[in-house]
Amino acid sequence: MDRGPPLRVIMPEDGDDVIQDDDTWYEDEEDAVYEEKQLEELVRKSNTNVVEEQTAAELGKDNEHASFAFTPTAKTSNTVVVNDQTAKRSEEEETQSATDAIIATTSENTTQNNAATTIADEKKKRTRVPRIWESNADAVMKIVNQDLHSGHVEIESEDDSEDSSDDEDSSDDEDGSDDKHTTYLSLPNLADLQPDEAAHEILSSSAGIPSGLHKRLTTMYKKATSHECRAKIAEHMALFVNGLAEETKFPFDDFYFPNTCAAIPRYADWENLPAGVSIQDIQYRVYQPPKETVPEGTYLENVDELQLVYVILTHDQPEATIRLIESLNVSGKTKYVIHVDGKEKADPTYERLVEYAKEMNAKPGTKEEYIRMVPNEKRVRVNWGGYSMVEATLMALHTVFGLDYYDEHPDVAGREVHDNPHAFAFHKLVHMASTTYPLASNTEIRDTLASHPLDANFLHIILRPNNPHPSVWNYFVECDDALHRIYRLPALNKDRGNGVDIYTSSQWFIISRDFAWYLASPPKDSFVEYYLKYIEHVVVADEAFFGTVLRNTHFCATLHNDNFLHLQFDRWENEAVGPRDERKCIMKQPNHCGRSPTTMTLDYMPVLELSGDLFARKFDDIVEPLIKDYIDLRREKEEERLKQESAMVKEMKDKNETEPDLPLEEWEFQGEGVMIVAKETIGDIMPLCMGLGEDGNQVLLRPCFKEDVPSTLSAGWEEGAVIIEEIDGFNRWDIGPCSSDGELKRNTTGELEMIPGVYAEKGPSCGIKVGDGPRRGRCLDVESEVTRPGGLLNVFPCASKWYQLFSFGNGTIAPRGGIHASLPLHMARQQEKKDKEVHQHLCLGVVGRGNADESAWIDDDESEDWDPWEYDDVERYPNGRKTLQLWRGQQLQTTPCSNEGGVIEWFYIPFIVETYDNEITDEITTDISEELGETSEEL
Repeated sequence: MDRGPPLRVIMPEDGDDVIQDDDTWYEDEEDAVYEEKQLEELVRKSNTNVVEEQTAAELGKDNEHASFAFTPTAKTSNTVVVNDQTAKRSEEEETQSATDAIIATTSENTTQNNAATTIADEKKKRTRVPRIWESNADAVMKIVNQDLHSGHVEIESEDDSEDSSDDEDSSDDEDGSDDKHTTYLSLPNLADLQPDEAAHEILSSSAGIPSGLHKRLTTMYKKATSHECRAKIAEHMALFVNGLAEETKFPFDDFYFPNTCAAIPRYADWENLPAGVSIQDIQYRVYQPPKETVPEGTYLENVDELQLVYVILTHDQPEATIRLIESLNVSGKTKYVIHVDGKEKADPTYERLVEYAKEMNAKPGTKEEYIRMVPNEKRVRVNWGGYSMVEATLMALHTVFGLDYYDEHPDVAGREVHDNPHAFAFHKLVHMASTTYPLASNTEIRDTLASHPLDANFLHIILRPNNPHPSVWNYFVECDDALHRIYRLPALNKDRGNGVDIYTSSQWFIISRDFAWYLASPPKDSFVEYYLKYIEHVVVADEAFFGTVLRNTHFCATLHNDNFLHLQFDRWENEAVGPRDERKCIMKQPNHCGRSPTTMTLDYMPVLELSGDLFARKFDDIVEPLIKDYIDLRREKEEERLKQESAMVKEMKDKNETEPDLPLEEWEFQGEGVMIVAKETIGDIMPLCMGLGEDGNQVLLRPCFKEDVPSTLSAGWEEGAVIIEEIDGFNRWDIGPCSSDGELKRNTTGELEMIPGVYAEKGPSCGIKVGDGPRRGRCLDVESEVTRPGGLLNVFPCASKWYQLFSFGNGTIAPRGGIHASLPLHMARQQEKKDKEVHQHLCLGVVGRGNADESAWIDDDESEDWDPWEYDDVERYPNGRKTLQLWRGQQLQTTPCSNEGGVIEWFYIPFIVETYDNEITDEITTDISEELGETSEEL
């Protein structure tokens, strides 16, 4: 597979919004999507404005990652007056004791840091409203002299803040409450007290300085119930409290480690890139040097020798893990290490897989152990968003290299080398969840990996340094199967003097043996050794660990920025209809939540088939039991096809014959492309086609031919072919690739005949690409992920997503001749839950012509000028419909496939290219040369 890595939008959840309690670690793909959304917008701007910068590699956004949605809410200001004489003491004595311990204890573990001043965005500086206190208003306390105000005296709060809810700096202090308040503490005259007595009055009061801390711990201890967890929270809280008391630095304030990556330039500001550098240049990093330019041994010469080890993380449904192993197994060439979540409810899964591993390893004919379990005592209790995900992966790598044996036998030599007698032998390590499943055949998986150097590492990293706002980068501790937010954590960034940057990446990867060993057994004083202490306190640590390690070390030179894994996401957890999974809403702002991948359903098969990826997730055998069966059928066919092609190529080489061209599908139109013509305009003076203008990405209804051509067309011309030189502008399209379930063929009338498949009622789904011009190769797109009618048609870099895949009507789902995109089932279910009208199938058409009430999806045009089709006294077709010529030059958009008149039906006319034999070409060239010579003499 020779292709550049797609930008994934983050680039896969079924209509069931609520994650069940047993859905633990693997509901984790949530997060780099805040970063992904910014990336997607930058890429879209680049695609719109700088066409010539488009690379041959596909843009796709499955873009997995950093998925915290953030919605600021406004606050109001209230006054809280507290009289110390009557204030109630907390009933939680354990909490109070922990509070006192934090205040009394001097931190011994505070990490020192002298961070450089944060580099502010000058543009944002210019637009921010000046302010002083509003971002810290909740922390305000004022002391009232009790001698001057006897008894209970209410003092009006000052309105010292403006509404800044729209400002990112103030939004971080919103904790779900709608109230800002100032605490007034009534105490004796402090001037009459000794210093220690005055301090005691301030600190011992239940409403004094410790009161906020007391409240925080009380809230946190509702989730943390064990002594160990409560003590851990208190100890880490003390690092910050005592950092203030001792006037020292907070944890990781002066983290520094030098970046040893010299192979990848650092571009932090993607909106102001140097001339000649595009986002595509940065993000589409390919590591596949020509074999003739690299030393011998860089590539594996014989793909049959490739050894793979699959590391699988699971927590339930052991039969799904077993099926995954058996689908990937190539006897003698694949090995497996399985980590089962350490929680008690996963014990039956662990026991079943231990039994399976023993059975398979002892099977007659098995020469060596090929399935290993991470030992029971080393199983990690994995939690959504926690560092435990990283820990579980590292523990599995530990098992891959046989280090469990050396833990039990510390006196035995060999632990320090990767090829010790107890280590698995392998070239590539594939890290996956048990909810993953292969899309490609084993032959294709192996061929793809072997087509890159042995030291290649396949990760998906957003290669822009992460620079989060301080409000959303917090210090967490993990215990009692939950994450507990302590305070802010300095975000590592080279511009702040940390030496290294944090990069968002997927935690699922395919890596070399050398990199796997570096992670499993980090050298002393290595970046991993230092960074592990930091990443332990980062939320969704798995998506900030592996890519960051690779990007900041010498291993960056081996990055191929694609992990060959397809993912699809839908709604954020704060957008859930009904109860939401609070594990994914752990930030101070309650609507700042993560999300998880969508569970693949059968209707998603075309997207999976055409994604070009080797693997996909997530799959759930209970939610959708059939989809894996259909994937297996396709993999078997693909395996057989590859074997036949390989045999045919070998035979041709043995005979010294030219490798034959593979036959074209009917919808490929002899490889010259197709003109897509509005059926109703066939008899018009100028037929109208789907095409592009001279610039821009908009897909228009525009003239098919040059002005002098239509008069030369014969009756029934749509049943034949057209000469490519006669078209006007960019009206040439290529259909395909198409999914395999069902059939497509052009009939004698010029229509595409669609025959439904076994599971796809809508038949094959196809990409439709621009066939010529500066946007050649871009894909028809229904305004990326617009799920209601009214989405505008554009051409954007191909992504193999639902909004770039189209099916062809046969009178059932869509009118005969219609083109439509289909909303994935999980998105349709989400809309149903929100009581919205659902149009699952969206056809290509125009606005203002159909029978449907379009006001639900078309914004009112406040302009006083009418569009040509808004007048009644206009030309009409015999069927009474207004002529489509009124929409000439208008951008096409989606409309419900039931909207009769609004849906355009199409003919598909193949192109022919006129060619001349050599003798005729020579004669024409000679004649032209003679004419030019005569003209020159006359001049």
